[in-house]
Amino acid sequence: MVISIVIPCFNEESNLDIFYNTIKKTMINFWDNIELIFINDGSSDNTFHKLEQIYNEDKKHVRVINFSRNFGKEAALLAGLKKSVGDYVSIIDADLQQNPKYLIKMIEFLESNQDYDMVAAYQQMRKEGKVLTFFKNSFYNLINRISEIEFVKSASDFRTLRRNVVDSIIKLPERCRFSKGIFSWVGFKTYYIEYEVEDRNSGESKWSFWKLFTYALNGIISFSDLPLKISSFTGIILCMISLIYMTIIVIKTLIFGEAVAGFPTLICVILLTSGLQMFFMGILGQYVARTFTETKNRPIYIVKSSLD
Repeated sequence: MVISIVIPCFNEESNLDIFYNTIKKTMINFWDNIELIFINDGSSDNTFHKLEQIYNEDKKHVRVINFSRNFGKEAALLAGLKKSVGDYVSIIDADLQQNPKYLIKMIEFLESNQDYDMVAAYQQMRKEGKVLTFFKNSFYNLINRISEIEFVKSASDFRTLRRNVVDSIIKLPERCRFSKGIFSWVGFKTYYIEYEVEDRNSGESKWSFWKLFTYALNGIISFSDLPLKISSFTGIILCMISLIYMTIIVIKTLIFGEAVAGFPTLICVILLTSGLQMFFMGILGQYVARTFTETKNRPIYIVKSSLD
């Protein structure tokens, strides 16, 4: 049994030594069958040089993929999954907020429950602020209403997959990737375990509110066409209202003659419909942009160098 552990890295220079030592100590009973796949996602610090040092000290267990620039965590995950050869493949962050001890629980569960193909970790008690928690919960409530697949609230990329799940995921060619949705879309039976998020060893989170918002928007557009349906439905309703209003104006003009009154109302209606048009054009533009990205057929990532 070989266990591959995929670790995306972006500016994690100060965390890598302690992460390597921690995971080696934690996984000591599995260590002979472990491969660690680090993906340097275009870091601007000395992350790659630190990974080179770790590789030179342990060439048996360490693999390193070095991107030519920052392509994002989704690309790093895909690169790691493609590189992996393990019967089990685990995904974990390098900042030690996700304790490696949970990987043992995941592997042991899959070993003793052959009808499950994946174990995913979720947070029951979130440590972030109430505002951010509110927006994340709202996202999950929304996407579960409009998507055909189920998104488990607070489920993370921290998980362990059997080989058949990994093979299915890497066959998906899409470039606008949303892993949380892909993990659910492939349809294998998943067991969810609760985990407690640790404090970061050092550094700050790479996920700003705007990046999280963009990521959530990508998930909604990638796994639901309901926004387009809402746009069409709203357009039909507005057309019907406009026809009714136009009929009323024509009748009033024929009966009472031409009147100047109603100019403010007309301006409000124009502003409202113009605003809605721009809003729904923006939604349509998001879908067109993703179609454009897919048709260009550019690689999801470019590997500058690798150590294996």
